[in-house]
Amino acid sequence: MGEDSELLRRFRAMAAEREPDLFEGALLISALVDPAEDLPAARRAVTALAERVKEGGKDGEPLHAALRRVLFVEEGFQGDRETYDQPSNSSVARVLARKKGMPITLSIVTIEVGRLSGLRLTGVGLPGHFVVGGADLPEGMFLDPFDGGALCEETELSRRLSAIFGSPVALSSDALQPDPPRAILTRVLLNLRRSYERRNRWEEALAALELAETLEPENPAHRRERGLLLFKCGRREEGLAALEKYVETAEGEDAEDVERLVRVMRGEEVLEGAPAEAERKIFTLEEARALLPRIQELTAEAVSRYASLSGELENERQSIVRDWAAQVQSLGVEIKGLWLVDFDSGAGYYCWKYPEPALDYFHGYEEGFAGRLPLQ
Repeated sequence: MGEDSELLRRFRAMAAEREPDLFEGALLISALVDPAEDLPAARRAVTALAERVKEGGKDGEPLHAALRRVLFVEEGFQGDRETYDQPSNSSVARVLARKKGMPITLSIVTIEVGRLSGLRLTGVGLPGHFVVGGADLPEGMFLDPFDGGALCEETELSRRLSAIFGSPVALSSDALQPDPPRAILTRVLLNLRRSYERRNRWEEALAALELAETLEPENPAHRRERGLLLFKCGRREEGLAALEKYVETAEGEDAEDVERLVRVMRGEEVLEGAPAEAERKIFTLEEARALLPRIQELTAEAVSRYASLSGELENERQSIVRDWAAQVQSLGVEIKGLWLVDFDSGAGYYCWKYPEPALDYFHGYEEGFAGRLPLQ
């Protein structure tokens, strides 16, 4: 996306507001997915739905009940389980037209219809899932638009997350706090970016990341992902510059891994072109853990060879890293640093770093190594 892009200018103006308008920001993302999208039709659709909810309120029906009736019973909004990962599911305009979508975009529609109806609703981002909370829902309950508007308690949310990740997940009180619009829009964009990446549509993925950077310009993780994406676009020098800028501002083990990766990439075209040729794969936890011994074997061998070389043999070191990366990526696993890999679960990443003995951590698409959480 060029600097003179009208969409980018509009998105920057929206992002500059103290609290961006959630629905209008989501509509701009719809225009990124499809520049020909009819955004006024989407605005008319949520207004008409809200009028029907308010009519139910006039008849004495609780507004939250009228909202669930109109959206999920009469209109049949539901989760798209067949084509969940399609880029169109990150477009609220498409979700309104199809009445199907992923959890976060269905939640945005629900929140906006609720807002126009007079309901105080909020978005609650969970690892691998997204639901609606708010003061005007029954106490202690959350609305799950992906599950046909079902109301559920915290224990039910934990059960659903455990099913997603294949391992028990305990929700902290912080995890159930409402997300601000800026964070919600960023998450939509990162979902969209991952959808494009799985289809090897690198430039479109980069455009989605660019909008996310507009929302969170100080987030160093975006610089890391920009660098990796630029490599996949074949823009090696830009990618190196972005990774070096990330290393300057980030801290911790992740930054150290990226710094080491940059050092071996300098001077030779390590990784260039390889990610675009690798098969994209979604792993269940069982599949990832079954593949881990092979990843451990490849990595341990590469680490041993790398450590045995003297400091003067930089070309040989680069060759070892290049060969390791190609072998790991050929298995559908993503490289996120030197001897650091991610298995894409479709809802986030299972994360492993040499020499950890097992695959015991995960993190969402929007968090890096520093934000990973233990799988119980």
